[in-house]
Amino acid sequence: MKGDKVLLLVGSPRGMASTSNSLGEHLLLKLEENGMAIKKLLLYPALADEKKMAELLAAIEACHLLVIAFPLYVDHLPAPLIDLLRQVAERRPARQGEARQSLAAIVNCGFPETRHCRPAGEIMRLFAVQAGFRFLGCLALGMGGAIGNRPLAKAGFIVRHQLKGLGQAAGFLAAGKEIPVAVIELAGKPMMPRWFYNWVADRGWKSAAKKHGSSGRLLDAPYAGEQQS
Repeated sequence: MKGDKVLLLVGSPRGMASTSNSLGEHLLLKLEENGMAIKKLLLYPALADEKKMAELLAAIEACHLLVIAFPLYVDHLPAPLIDLLRQVAERRPARQGEARQSLAAIVNCGFPETRHCRPAGEIMRLFAVQAGFRFLGCLALGMGGAIGNRPLAKAGFIVRHQLKGLGQAAGFLAAGKEIPVAVIELAGKPMMPRWFYNWVADRGWKSAAKKHGSSGRLLDAPYAGEQQS
């Protein structure tokens, strides 16, 4: 709603230099255009600072809409983000009877297929149920490595679906409504053909190996001979 407070929490270890930040910040700007008061905080700087963590938890309690943007780590949320969600859930019983807050999520992965993000989206939905948030949906997309840390509006034609999806999602979130399935599917559309994404990713992998003097060891399998216990 107009004037409501929205908090973007970036749950990527890379912070500002992450795809999660690029996606979340674009949604945040669109929510501001819809009349919401915006704020952004990074999770990782708060992990080793009690004062920053207290400020983060207080900001979560004070917002009307919480948006959590994070990358997929082995089909799951990053471990520090899981710990934070546990802390938030433990604080929620004290809010019984108060106006219910809303929660939305944005998850991206480096795999070409968006479907790898589905378990993480379901985890966020279950967290919302257990912690007393109204869950408004999870935007998910594969090929996150193609964005990197560029502002989404400067990423070019490849993110046309994501730009449109995030813009449409902002309108629904600002109105306190769930993100429709059609919008979620739009934001999750591939940015390019799978073969081309894999080709570019393979070149990047080989370039990194050459830089670190490991080009001749890419096919090493040091644990292949070990028996599973």
